[in-house]
Amino acid sequence: MHTTLLRSYESQKVQEDDCTIWEAGRATSAASSFFDPIKIGQFQKSFVDGGTGCNNPVERVYEEALDIWGPDARQRIQCMVSIGTGQSMERAFGTGVKEIASTIISIATETEQTAIRFATLVAPILGPSPSNNKVYYRFNVVKGLEEVGLEKYKDKARIAAATKVYLNHPDVLSNISACAQAMGSQCT
Repeated sequence: MHTTLLRSYESQKVQEDDCTIWEAGRATSAASSFFDPIKIGQFQKSFVDGGTGCNNPVERVYEEALDIWGPDARQRIQCMVSIGTGQSMERAFGTGVKEIASTIISIATETEQTAIRFATLVAPILGPSPSNNKVYYRFNVVKGLEEVGLEKYKDKARIAAATKVYLNHPDVLSNISACAQAMGSQCT
C-alpha cells in the first residue's frame, strides 16, 4: 500500500485519479474498521485512509512543496500548520495477543514522533529567514484524549473539554496568535 496524494493543482508527478472534493474527503477518512474503501475514478481504484503509515502527512506535504517549487521551496514556505487528534499515551508492549496487537496499531498510527522529527530536522530551515521566524505550527491536545479512539466519536463533551483546556494554555494561545499572524502576513 502506498500513500496517494489527491491533488487539485498541476504537478509534474503522475496525476492520480480525478475525484470530487467529497470523494477526496471520504477517501482520507475511510478508516478500515469503520468505513469500506471508496472506489474512485475511471478504473474504480480503491482508497482507504492513510491512518496506517501516514497518519501525520507533514513530511509528504513538505516533499510535495519541494517537487512543486524546487530549490526555492524552503524559502517560499512561510507557514505550515499541522493539527493532531490528541496525543496517545505511552504503553508497554504487552504479553497477550490482544495487547500486542493494540500496541502494534499504536505504533503504526503514530503521529507525534513524525511531528517531532519534522520540527527538529526540517522546520528550522524553512522560511525566508529561518533563524528569525517560526514557520511550522503543530497543534495537538496533550492531555485528556489518550483513551478517545475513532470509535468514541460520540464522546463530544470529553473531546470539547480537553480541547478547551489545551487551547487556553498560554503557550498554545501564543502559538495560535503567531500562526494567525504568519498566515495573515501572506494575505497582504
